[in-house]
Amino acid sequence: MSRTPPRDTRPCVFIGPSLDLDEARSLIDADFRPPVRRGDLADLGPDRVVAIIDGEFHQNYSVSPKEILGLLDLGATVVGASSMGALRAAELAEFGMVGLGWVFAAYRGGRIVGDDEVAVSYCPFSLQALTVPLVNVRHWLGRVESAGLIDVASSARVLRRARQIFYADRTPERLDVAIATALGPERHARIRGSSLAQIGDVKAADARSALASIARSRIGRQLERSRA
Repeated sequence: MSRTPPRDTRPCVFIGPSLDLDEARSLIDADFRPPVRRGDLADLGPDRVVAIIDGEFHQNYSVSPKEILGLLDLGATVVGASSMGALRAAELAEFGMVGLGWVFAAYRGGRIVGDDEVAVSYCPFSLQALTVPLVNVRHWLGRVESAGLIDVASSARVLRRARQIFYADRTPERLDVAIATALGPERHARIRGSSLAQIGDVKAADARSALASIARSRIGRQLERSRA
């Protein structure tokens, strides 16, 4: 007699270049899937927590707001952060999608608007990012400004230079050349000699925070049920 396999009720997490899969697994027990694309939400129901971190932009059709709204209408909990998830959460926050992290807040507040800000080129096998997303540059520039290493005008000049590089060509090496050109050798050297020499990864930070938050809330609900 055949047995129906138990239904997976773990959170479903769509993730790729924003955070290493091994690290993601250390944060939460989940059904991990590659970056979401059009049609990937069809098999999910109202009893699942769905976390969208990464999604495909140009490789395939991206997941549509309508698909996410369909899940929300069923009563599912849909969380977005870091990359495609942050973008969709900013669009659908008023309809119940939960957004978390710096990138989401920047989209929601109108500081950034284009999907090119989070786009990266990545290895299709390892899902490792090969280029630097513009949001990482923007976040880093804010920290460099706050540290008094550059002024607002210089920061804007660097951002313009970085934006002029197509996202799939924005390697760390090309980006460093663009920054040096925008700032000049003296200010570039000053930053390179500081604790802010490296551009941080705000997408990874947001992904970690979101997954840890989902894990904590899930454990909390399990404890409440066990005490009932």
